[in-house]
Amino acid sequence: MPAPRCLLAALVAVAVVALAPAVARAAEAEVGATGTPFRGADASGAVRGWVDAHLHITANQRAGGRVLYGEPFDPRGIEAALGDDAAEHGPDGSADITGNLLRSGLPFGTHDTHGWPTFAGWPTFDTMTHQQTYWVWLERAWMSGLRLVVAQTVEDEPFCRIEPVRSHSCDEPVAIRLQIRTLRAMQRYVDRQSGGPGKGWFRIVESPAQARRVIEQGKLAVIIGIESSDPLGCSESLGRPACTAAQVDRRLDQFRRLGVRTMFIAHWINNAFAGSALEADAKGAFINIFNRFQTGAWFTTAPCPQPGEGEEVTTLTQGELQVLAGDFPGTQAIADEGMPAYPPGRQCNARGLTALGRHLVRAMMARHMLIEVDHLSERARATVLRMAEAADYPLVSSHTDTGGTWTTRDLRRLFAVGGFATARPDTAGPLARRILELARLAPGGVGLGSDTGGFAALPGPRADAAQRPLPYPFRAFLGSVRFTRERTGERVFDLNTDGVAQYGLFADLLADVQRTPRGPAALRVLFRSAEAYLQTWQRAFVRRPR
Repeated sequence: MPAPRCLLAALVAVAVVALAPAVARAAEAEVGATGTPFRGADASGAVRGWVDAHLHITANQRAGGRVLYGEPFDPRGIEAALGDDAAEHGPDGSADITGNLLRSGLPFGTHDTHGWPTFAGWPTFDTMTHQQTYWVWLERAWMSGLRLVVAQTVEDEPFCRIEPVRSHSCDEPVAIRLQIRTLRAMQRYVDRQSGGPGKGWFRIVESPAQARRVIEQGKLAVIIGIESSDPLGCSESLGRPACTAAQVDRRLDQFRRLGVRTMFIAHWINNAFAGSALEADAKGAFINIFNRFQTGAWFTTAPCPQPGEGEEVTTLTQGELQVLAGDFPGTQAIADEGMPAYPPGRQCNARGLTALGRHLVRAMMARHMLIEVDHLSERARATVLRMAEAADYPLVSSHTDTGGTWTTRDLRRLFAVGGFATARPDTAGPLARRILELARLAPGGVGLGSDTGGFAALPGPRADAAQRPLPYPFRAFLGSVRFTRERTGERVFDLNTDGVAQYGLFADLLADVQRTPRGPAALRVLFRSAEAYLQTWQRAFVRRPR
């Protein structure tokens, strides 16, 4: 009697499963959000959601891979991804020399290195050298309405080369390819956590139409970008470029085949394409040293093209340079040389866009790639703007006013060619005001350019947070998702005391923005930024340059 035997076998199988010891589920961070994220488009067909046009998910692989601790994911789990950073930063954090320099201008400092499960010393809103975009934290931001990010791969060869310890090559194209592989592995990992291939909320996209489909499904569209000082291996030495126009075309095609759709022409230092924008304070002094280290020359300055542009150039004394060389021996010859003197007041880089840089701009237009114009020297940016106007081609400022201040005049020119700009993160009131300021110039939405992972601090707690705290739980601006305080291991994050210590707390920041007098209006603009970015990308995608 086959049927009874089948029934008996099924009952035995059920009994075995019931009596078997339970398999422990691996410990993981909690999203701290319940409900179904919104999907679809509005009545006009426009997608909804906010954009972070400048996010460094793979920043831990920058500078040789031993500077910023923590991975965005690890197949072995959170303890492997975000365990203890003592191996990188020393038992008391005092070996975090780069992080200390970027925070305070001095190489000295300590921090608790324990990550999972206590997270006693990090992440903090002002950390420069710890992972803040772990995949679960990114998931929380997605549930708040984040619908498009540009994952900026990043490397700066001189920064990497002066680091005493590193885990991989300082060659920038090699480092970028490594980070692209990590992003694709992260997509596969999120898929596995979500039920299988294609089911995850993290989707790498290569066209505006594909991005629109992903966003309409309620998922996160991820564009691969490059922010690098020598993005195509085209550095220069004492004015001599390291590559030809033919090599530029070939290398650009190689990256496009890997999925890259947006790229900076320059980053921190001069390259064969353009001069870079000067930066302020000690960070600017270190970047000037990188420029000398890589190109053989210090920055040359000149008066700025427009009022309000440029930075006052900071230099290090001979004593400070010798202290720096003690921690970074590769800079000893530069320390012995000393830094040049610069005129007082705001200065701009005297170097503009080169002939090879103009070729790169035309090559990117021909390939329908988005051209990032932050970090360009003011003279180089002006030339790219003129080229874009002549070709009716859109440009992107993905972290506006980082790497060169934008004047109102130039922002109008950016938007006139269908470009896209962003507000930098800030506490709730100032962020709402900045979004609405840009909205008066922008015809569409205004996104965020968080620069998380880019050696940039995130907003701290509001000064009056103790008197007017963000109440928990709260609901997302759109949809029905409900948020509680995010818990990772033993640490519970609270915007009121921690600020934006990690990327998941952008959900909390936007809830705080909503409580300000102009907050709802600002969020309406922000939640139009996914559509605005897609329209900018579509213009580049279909434009036939003149």
